[in-house]
Order: sequence, then C-alpha cells, then structure tokens
Amino acid sequence: MQQHRRRLIETIRLQGLPSPDGITPLPLVSLEDFFVGNEDFGSIGCNLTKHPGPQGFYRVLKAVRQRPDVLDVLVEIHEVEEGDESMWPFSDRVYILTSAQEKTVEEWVAELQPDTVEEGWAAGRPKAAPMVELPCRVWAVWWD
Repeated sequence: MQQHRRRLIETIRLQGLPSPDGITPLPLVSLEDFFVGNEDFGSIGCNLTKHPGPQGFYRVLKAVRQRPDVLDVLVEIHEVEEGDESMWPFSDRVYILTSAQEKTVEEWVAELQPDTVEEGWAAGRPKAAPMVELPCRVWAVWWD
C-alpha cells in the first residue's frame, strides 16, 4: 500500500500539489493511480452513511469507464496529507468524459450516492486532462 501511495503522491506533485486558492485546476489521476492499494474510506465519499469502500468506488467507476460511450474516468485530487502515512490523498470529485447525457451518468453512479453531477471542469481544464470534443462532454461527479 505504501509504495502505491508514494507513487500517487509523486504523480500529484508532478502536476502541482492542490492549490489553496480554489482557482487553479486541481491534479487529475487515473482510477488505477487512485484506487490500487487504497483502503482509506476517508479518501472519497467520506460523508456517506452506507460507504461502499474505496474498492466499491473503483469497481463502479471501472465499469463506467469500460462503456463504449466513455472516453475516460479521472479522479481529481483535492488534498494530500504527506506527513500521515495512513491517509490516502483525498478526492471529492471524479470526472466522466462521455457522450452520454446527464441523466444517464447519474444512473451509472447512483450506487455511489453523489451529491451532484454537473457538466464541466470545476476550476478550468486541469493540466493532465485530455482535450474533449463534441459529442463528448465532461461530467463532474461530486461528494460533499
């Protein structure tokens, strides 16, 4: 687990650790980068009463990514606690790049109980984000 966490933090550092200004786009990582080795229930969806666990999130999001109308699913990193080896980097948002409509995306992720699904990048296109052209759209899935 620690080697996966260290590798993830290095990937995040290469994009710039999350900025406290709330304006700079946050780092993005792949599902594998975020979920392989992740056993920290506080790393995503931490306010859920029926938390599926990080591996439950991974299972659902991998299934979404495998759909033929999905370009990718990426995890936005909101916070990194480097000093505490037991804490995984924190995310409250994933992006689904797809030609599907909002209602369809909501159905795909319903098991994960997101607070909202909204179109677009939260703070502008992140450095690591691929270019997205119509009919593909960016859907932000967010947990409070």
